[in-house]
Amino acid sequence: MVDEKMADEQGDDEERPCLHCLIVEVVDSFFAEYPVSAEAPDIIDTDEVITALAKTVAELTCGQDAATRQNIIEQLNRGIMEYDAEYRQQDELGQAGSHARH
Repeated sequence: MVDEKMADEQGDDEERPCLHCLIVEVVDSFFAEYPVSAEAPDIIDTDEVITALAKTVAELTCGQDAATRQNIIEQLNRGIMEYDAEYRQQDELGQAGSHARH
């Protein structure tokens, strides 16, 4: 019985969607439905996205102690810099899109 439950849980993990991809889809859908400007319907308001992400991180971590929150913020900053470098490298190689490792 325990083995079946563990197998089921492992199977669920394999089919679990990528959170990054879901977030990108939500942002794209949001700006498709609520464009920044009628003249430029494909524009994404990066300030609005950054504010939304900052609020989300703050909300998810507000119950943590100060040291834990600081660690999460530092981890987020490192992640941004690492993925920025990876995306820039892909761009230089002519690989467009969100193909960075998940």
